[in-house]
Amino acid sequence: MNKFMIALIFTLFGSVSFAADCISKSEMQTIASHFSQFRQLANKDYCFDGSQTANLLQTIMFMRKTGFEPNMQKSKDELFSGRFASSWYDYFIGRIDDINVQASCPKGVGAYVYGFGNTMYVCPMMLTESFSALDRASVFMHEARHIDGYPHTTCSKGARKGLSGACDTRISDGGSYAVTVETYAQLAKYATDIHPALKAYAIASAVTYADEAFEVPVKIDRQEKLLLMAESTQLYTLEPSANNKITAQGNAPFVGKIVPRAQHMILIPTDRTQTARYLFANNEGEIVQSAGDAIVEYNGQTPGQRAQLADLHLGAQWSAKVYSQSIQFACDPRSAATKDMKIPQGEAVSILYVNGYSRSILSVHLLTSNGKIYEIGCTSGAPFITLAMSPMATGIVRAYKINGQLIGLTEAGSLVSINGTQTTPLHTGLEGQIYEMAPRQSFSFMDAQ
Repeated sequence: MNKFMIALIFTLFGSVSFAADCISKSEMQTIASHFSQFRQLANKDYCFDGSQTANLLQTIMFMRKTGFEPNMQKSKDELFSGRFASSWYDYFIGRIDDINVQASCPKGVGAYVYGFGNTMYVCPMMLTESFSALDRASVFMHEARHIDGYPHTTCSKGARKGLSGACDTRISDGGSYAVTVETYAQLAKYATDIHPALKAYAIASAVTYADEAFEVPVKIDRQEKLLLMAESTQLYTLEPSANNKITAQGNAPFVGKIVPRAQHMILIPTDRTQTARYLFANNEGEIVQSAGDAIVEYNGQTPGQRAQLADLHLGAQWSAKVYSQSIQFACDPRSAATKDMKIPQGEAVSILYVNGYSRSILSVHLLTSNGKIYEIGCTSGAPFITLAMSPMATGIVRAYKINGQLIGLTEAGSLVSINGTQTTPLHTGLEGQIYEMAPRQSFSFMDAQ
């Protein structure tokens, strides 16, 4: 049978809380009038208990009750057209009249519909605390759009190259991934009652899907920056295109390694008794949800076990957990299979993105304690570690290419511009204070007042 799957590589997902921990009897009766499977629960108030049913109902309430500003202007780029901005719940119940929770699903599949009927099938992973009502609402809207006759295609390029059913042709067609982008963008820009951290999360999610899920690139007015973390936990942005302008942001909860995951940032604390989490740069706070399976595994370990993790690469085609003396590769995004390889010499220090960070890149560079740099990655579904042929300047602990400029963080806590083995200091006023850095982008539509 043909079915339109939302086979997402989820980067991206917390919980949304309402004023009450229960749904009133009258609300339950309204929901049951649309979805008969809830009729047995409609004779009294329903209180959330963390079950699959509770998470499903929480999402329905999110769709019913989330408020938006009355005047939602479309973006000048392609992030938000407003075409799906009216009542999400009315749109949803106009297309879906039954929600069937599945016992199991293929890896990466959150929900799906068939090319006939009005049933949406929801996979177990979507109904855990690793996903929010905000995420589920976007997925449910995505699936409802399939009922209108919008299938996916196999991605021919980019982060999802070769993944069947993971792309639409163009965002202007208004298919299911356009709905995904629009719902996240609408929540980020115009929602009136959700937590600031969830709005920041929604910005990153909207842009991630816009960047990855379309064959024709989505037009987004953006600016490339670097996020800097000082030893004091103060965060700053650096704008290479504006003479390295430094702007103070918020504070991190603690110092640590920042791992980019598409437009999201994950903070792995230096103090390994602390848990890893999403990082938001402007004091938006935190979200409850885990930052992905790798972080769930990490947070479940002892501090001693956590200390073995040196860095992470979280790509769309492949990922790598870099430990002190070995690397665990996952070379197939649709499989849970992994392969371990020993680092030939030295211990891992950090990943260097000398060609820039992207979820679609096939390899990255790894700095080791003896100064050697290895290229690591996956090719044809198999991992590799090879000694890098081009030497790089010594004393660098982190490196990203931004706007064509390779910028390094030195052991002494300062920034330099790197050209082969030569470095030039970048004067920021933070010399000797910088602990970590990561790529960051800003978006005109999200930033406009």
